[in-house]
Amino acid sequence: MKVSILTDNIVKKRGFLAEHGLSLYIEHGGINILFDTGQSSVYCHNAVAMGIDLQNTDGIVLSHGHYDHCGGLIHFPKTSKYPAIYAHRQAFYKRYFKISLNKEFKDISIPWGLAEHPDIQKSLIYTPKMLNPYPTVHILTEIPSSTDFEDIAKDFFIFQSEHMITDMFFDEQILVIETKAGLVIFLGCSHLGVINCLNYVRKCFPEQSIYALFAGMHMEEASPLRVEMTIHYMMEYKIQNVVPMHCTGILSICEMKRFLKECCHVCAAGDVINI
Repeated sequence: MKVSILTDNIVKKRGFLAEHGLSLYIEHGGINILFDTGQSSVYCHNAVAMGIDLQNTDGIVLSHGHYDHCGGLIHFPKTSKYPAIYAHRQAFYKRYFKISLNKEFKDISIPWGLAEHPDIQKSLIYTPKMLNPYPTVHILTEIPSSTDFEDIAKDFFIFQSEHMITDMFFDEQILVIETKAGLVIFLGCSHLGVINCLNYVRKCFPEQSIYALFAGMHMEEASPLRVEMTIHYMMEYKIQNVVPMHCTGILSICEMKRFLKECCHVCAAGDVINI
């Protein structure tokens, strides 16, 4: 498996771009998957710089309905049509973040609508709770809670039935790929908690170990206890490769590197990881 980081919050190489967002290009078993598209055309620019032809993409997985993960989809360099696009139906709800200082709501939805992009709508496949779109490739969604130290941030909302209600992130998707070495897991933001996500994967694949985790973990403001417990479970699950990205937070990444040592890989846009 080859994983190319097309978009991340940081960049270290000349000629590459960065933005607040995530996009990964996964090549495995003859299948090419684009996992998220960042918020703009940055991933397209970096793909060209890495020698990746996005027109060879077999499927696009959208982790959840926020601008920094889906906004760039409209820039995908299609020829006649988009490849299959996998998303939860609720990904297209209007979404907001409540700014606590002035109590205003900031729109963080996907910044385009399906009505204006019928070519996207034609290629869209709404995922059920579990989907197996390709051999050894699985998409899980509607993730349950199983820990007592991870809670959903209360500042995220969806607009539904003329009301603002707390976003429970039913649309968040986990991409799981089976390999001979174990499961390789991809998460966009882990809004429900990265360990909640891993526990759900372990429940769905009880006989398999987790070999690698590529994830935004939404831990920029996580408490020291939550960071400690997250690392504890990663060590207990014996994950051999952890790649924290995007919204994980620099302090949390530093703690992961301190305890996980060579199992933690600090990467940036333009980097390639071979599994």
